[in-house]
Parts: sequence; C-alpha cells; structure tokens
Amino acid sequence: MRKVNPNILVIEESDIIRNGLVHLLRDKNSAWAINQCGKECIWELAFSKHEPDIVIIPPSLLEQNQKSLISIQKKHSFKIVGLIYSYHHPENLKSFDTLIHLNDNGASIQNTIQKMLFAEPQSNFSDNLSKRETEVLKCISTGYPTKQIADRLHISIHTVNAHRKNIMKKLEIKTISGLTIYAVLNNIISIKNS
Repeated sequence: MRKVNPNILVIEESDIIRNGLVHLLRDKNSAWAINQCGKECIWELAFSKHEPDIVIIPPSLLEQNQKSLISIQKKHSFKIVGLIYSYHHPENLKSFDTLIHLNDNGASIQNTIQKMLFAEPQSNFSDNLSKRETEVLKCISTGYPTKQIADRLHISIHTVNAHRKNIMKKLEIKTISGLTIYAVLNNIISIKNS
C-alpha cells in the first residue's frame, strides 16, 4: 500500500466529529485524498466511488455493518482504523488494524495514518519479543514489581530491567499501562470477569 496520494474514507455519524477529523487530516497532510460518509452513507457506493486505502470508523458502526464491510473488503483492499471515543472491550477491537482516539493530537493521528500507509507489515508480537521478554511482559502487565519478577523468573533485577527496556523499545510503548493494554489485546494476559 505505498501510494503517493492515498485515499482515506472517514465514516462517522456525528457531523462535528467527522468534519473535525477530516479538517484535521487535511490540515496535517494536504496530499491525502480525504472523503467522508455520514448517516446517509451507502456503503457499497462510497467504497466504489472513493476506493479508499484506509477507512476510519468507530467500533459501533463497524459492529452494526460488519457483514457489509466484510463483503466490501473482499472487493476492495483497505486497512481499517478504529475511531475510539468511549470504552470498548478489547475483544471488540480486534477487527481493526490500528486505533486512534478522539483526544489524540493531530501529530499523533497523522503518525498513526503514516505508519498504516507506509510501514512494512508488522510481524506478530511473538516474532518481535523473545520467550523470556514475553514472560517478563506478562509479569509486568499483571502488576508484579521488578524484585518479584526477578525472583519468579530466577533472574537478576538488572536482567529484568534490561528486558523491560528492550520490550518498551521493540513495542514502542513507554508506559506500564500501555504495556498492559498491549498484553491484553495480544492475549498475553486476560481480563477476568468478576
């Protein structure tokens, strides 16, 4: 998907959110062809007309129209970006190639879109992290402090810290909460219902 002028289709029912996102994307990169579709959207027509490389859509609309979108995606090849502005269970976000949040700044959204357009396909987390790094990530994500991780895995505190640095560098995630979300979304840990 290496196009000089990629097409982006924003599907959102709220005029304010849709128009704001379209304006922000146009302001950040005028080379992108950005189209939009609201409440009256006729899906097949929108995809045939715009031939998007990326579709930005909130999870609620994706869930309501999943069958239509799957049949359309068979005809047209595109990536799906989730537009998140409320909590959604991680299981409901697996259909998306990546996510942007309503409170993300313009530069962050642009970077996310750029990565989607121009990055080589990402390998699975298990290809990126060693088995030991995955074990350390699991411990970090479940709330163990460094000393307990070292004791549990029979390694030194220094080694735990080295693994933590490598994990954060490889995943490009800088916070424990971010690592935890990553671990949940990639089934390294699970959220238990109480």
